[in-house]
Amino acid sequence: MDQDLWLALAEPFPEQEIQWRVEAVSKDKKRALVVPYVDARAVLDRLDEVVGPEGWFDAYEPLVLEKGAYQVKCRLTVLGVTKEDVGEGESLKAAFSDALKRAAVKFGVGRHLYRMEKTWVPYDERTGRFSPPGRVGEKPEPQELIDRLVERLRQAGKGREAARILTRYGGYGRTPEETRRLYGELRALLKE
Repeated sequence: MDQDLWLALAEPFPEQEIQWRVEAVSKDKKRALVVPYVDARAVLDRLDEVVGPEGWFDAYEPLVLEKGAYQVKCRLTVLGVTKEDVGEGESLKAAFSDALKRAAVKFGVGRHLYRMEKTWVPYDERTGRFSPPGRVGEKPEPQELIDRLVERLRQAGKGREAARILTRYGGYGRTPEETRRLYGELRALLKE
């Protein structure tokens, strides 16, 4: 698999496709630790978009079929390369989706989600509701600026080049200095 295809598969998902789920709840039940994920349909769309519907296929093997504790293995083949992983879920459907997403991560799809920070947010124990990060003004301004710049680069046909730069920095950069350098490189790419 060539570098351009890898980078296209690994390109970060747009914020509107990222969802959040509760991983833990504080002792007082007023805050929840949430983690990012994408729906399996986003993974399918990414595979279709990058290699075409004919460029990949998946096969599944149920491993554990106990009510409430399902496990399924997914073998995902992309352009002749096969990788596999096991997914779990409280339903068979959830286990299939989890297995697909885990196998796709081995091709770079959604890998950036693992580098995103888990975040504590206000939580309503009674309803189970919380406000996802980044949707109530919690995203730092430098990240907002980078997101807008990346969108402009995508519209200008330079999405792959932007993805290469983002991948080198592991997302938004690990320090404020890295974030500034990342922004500078993206601006220079836009001016080219």
